[in-house]
Amino acid sequence: MANNSIEIEAKVLVSKADYNKLLENLKFDEQVKIQKNYYLDSKDRMLKKYGIIVRLREREGRVKLSMKAPLSEGLLEKNQMLEEDEFKALLNSNIFPRGEVYDFLEMLNIAIDKLVILAELTTERREMKYNDTKINISKNTYGKNVDYEFECDSDSKIKSEDTLKEILADLNIECVFNNLSKETRAINAKLGTK
Repeated sequence: MANNSIEIEAKVLVSKADYNKLLENLKFDEQVKIQKNYYLDSKDRMLKKYGIIVRLREREGRVKLSMKAPLSEGLLEKNQMLEEDEFKALLNSNIFPRGEVYDFLEMLNIAIDKLVILAELTTERREMKYNDTKINISKNTYGKNVDYEFECDSDSKIKSEDTLKEILADLNIECVFNNLSKETRAINAKLGTK
């Protein structure tokens, strides 16, 4: 099963102290969602050249293959759920599953057989509704690195950014928007690049 969506979000990297301050002052869901992410690209970073991210995400016993491609505002996101055997084939034998993500990459003449897992990142995520938006806070671990991210998803970039600015200003936390995706941070750390 596949689905498409448009993702419009704003993100801010925060310090550990500010992460704890956000947790103390906002009513995030008690449930912590643990996600293990695997980021794919070719060794020469062919997907990065297109601004495309391909990710495997393992959460709550389910695995989803996602592809994100840039739009004028936000990202086009294509998702497909994988069966256990498809997940293991991609993880262990580099056999990319057929489906909507495969078809989209093939349409762009991406050499799918060259895609490999370049990095892994584990996220501990808490979510909540804030007015008419969704916000979340994450602790991300990749290699020896740990970072903390505060994020808002809504129907426009301006609305997402304004929501984060408002919350952070109320808590006296600096608001500097982060344009480096988790994928980029994890792969850069793994490859030792910036």
